[in-house]
Amino acid sequence: MPKWPDLASGFKLLREVDLNAIRRRAESPFYLAVLGGEGVNKSLLISQLLTGPRAQESGFIPRVYEYGLDGEMPLGTCTLAILMVGGSDDCARERDVFKQLRRDNIPVIVCYSRSDLPQDGKVVSINAQGWQDAETVVANPGDRQSLTRMLAPAMLRACPGREVQLARNLPMLREAVCHKLIDDACLVNSTYSLATGLAEINVFLDLPLNMADIVILTKNQAIMAYKISLAMGLTGDWKETVPKMTAVVGSAFLWRQAARLLVGLIPAYGVVPKIAVAYAGTYTVGQAIYQWCAKGEKLKTENLRALYLTALKRGREAAQAVIARRKALRHPQPGA
Repeated sequence: MPKWPDLASGFKLLREVDLNAIRRRAESPFYLAVLGGEGVNKSLLISQLLTGPRAQESGFIPRVYEYGLDGEMPLGTCTLAILMVGGSDDCARERDVFKQLRRDNIPVIVCYSRSDLPQDGKVVSINAQGWQDAETVVANPGDRQSLTRMLAPAMLRACPGREVQLARNLPMLREAVCHKLIDDACLVNSTYSLATGLAEINVFLDLPLNMADIVILTKNQAIMAYKISLAMGLTGDWKETVPKMTAVVGSAFLWRQAARLLVGLIPAYGVVPKIAVAYAGTYTVGQAIYQWCAKGEKLKTENLRALYLTALKRGREAAQAVIARRKALRHPQPGA
């Protein structure tokens, strides 16, 4: 009988992927500038950005600097700038600084600093004119929920493709980035499963999952796990990190769980369970790796199993969404 792949075998296949490129991008020089006038709580915002999972264990000091609106600002190599604006409509100096940032092609987020935001999460209207097409948000630097709900997504949108680098340097973003990495990998594996018809049944071998497809899915899980470890500030040397992550969760366990599940579905075996299995396995690996990176906790087998079964429910919903999306693309409505 073929051998079930595990996370370690997935990493062996990563030779086909330029891991050095992933690592270089995550570890490339990072420089965040937080700019603003008096009373906009720049220092408080920086403190929030540097607080989060493994903030004290990363082994490096992020380059995050605070600037006023006057004087010399060496922003030439800036990765991202957050321009903080107070409640006044007179933002002449802020707009001058904004224009300078745009001339230098620096990604910039305009953040209106408000300490009186409603607790119910309602959107507060602002005058966003004059900031061209920049990301513009309203947030309370003293309210972490406000920052994670409004500012964090804007930072990720402002730096597409650099989410891992941002999370590695700014611990406040780590949870959001890791969840995004997991969601993205789940979508990729779900879509792949639909496209290839995952899990061709071989009754004679009692092997209800196509091994070639599982290898690809495991490879995608391994890439996800490596990116999570980088985002959480762990060493970029995957030869050191992989053995530890392999010990945290073996994909073989997850696929065996899938095999038992799918055997029970025969003969009502269809595409939705196939996609749900791919989704659940990927989601469980991602959550287990994140928990280990964040808290140093290795989930017990019974906890992994419970997490997997919960993920199956989400997987079925994801399957319906993937199938509906594919049908919409293949059979667009007239006038759409």
